[in-house]
Amino acid sequence: MEHHNINKTTIINFYSKVLGQGDTHLVDSIIKDDYIQHSPMVKTGKAGFVEFLAFLKNLPKPESPTKPFFRFICENDLVAVHLSIEFMGQKKAVMDLFRFENGMLAEHWDASEDIPEISNNKNSVVEGPINIQDPGLTNTNKSIVRTYTNEVLIGKKSEWQKYLSEDLIQHNPELTNGIPSLVSYYRSFEIMNIHRVIGEGNFVATQSHGKYENSSFVVYDIYRLEEESIVEHWSVKQKIPNKMAHINGMI
Repeated sequence: MEHHNINKTTIINFYSKVLGQGDTHLVDSIIKDDYIQHSPMVKTGKAGFVEFLAFLKNLPKPESPTKPFFRFICENDLVAVHLSIEFMGQKKAVMDLFRFENGMLAEHWDASEDIPEISNNKNSVVEGPINIQDPGLTNTNKSIVRTYTNEVLIGKKSEWQKYLSEDLIQHNPELTNGIPSLVSYYRSFEIMNIHRVIGEGNFVATQSHGKYENSSFVVYDIYRLEEESIVEHWSVKQKIPNKMAHINGMI
């Protein structure tokens, strides 16, 4: 748990001091020189990130910036951060995934999408519970989510009730609460394969590759579980562009 707290503290400093305040001195102590970047518009390596940081510094600052909302899921050398931010006047849902090596940031993946004015489920797209509970159930909950993803989303088995609560709280703005809307959604949005599963207690996040209308997407799903059932769901997806600032891919 102490390892988790150290990594989480490093990430909080990364957001508040490096991204928020443009502290380039801190970059040298927390980001490896060979930092592997998967964000499509940012060059790879620490030098690529520093260049991106300079770009951020030159952007006009909002007069009354909204405070970001954060949800953290930490497991071993990975920290998943689900957040809402305002970027260039647009509210966005973001998923950042960081991998650590020897206490330093070694690799980064992400996805973001605009938060619409209207949601079909009336729930916030990102906000909601954040407290980590049931740490002893991490592996059990990860197994449930992995099996659900492989068997139902990828394997197309109609076993939704086996994994999902009938009263599922939905945060994907395209969907309504409950199971039927989710079933309908995945008839058109196809999950092809799952790449990573990160869990901490009652929260589990997945990184997947999806397809919709012949376009490829990186998809992050965040689940909250109670008594071995998925009771709440958030998601962030982003279309994978044909051209990126590196050759690392988004997944």
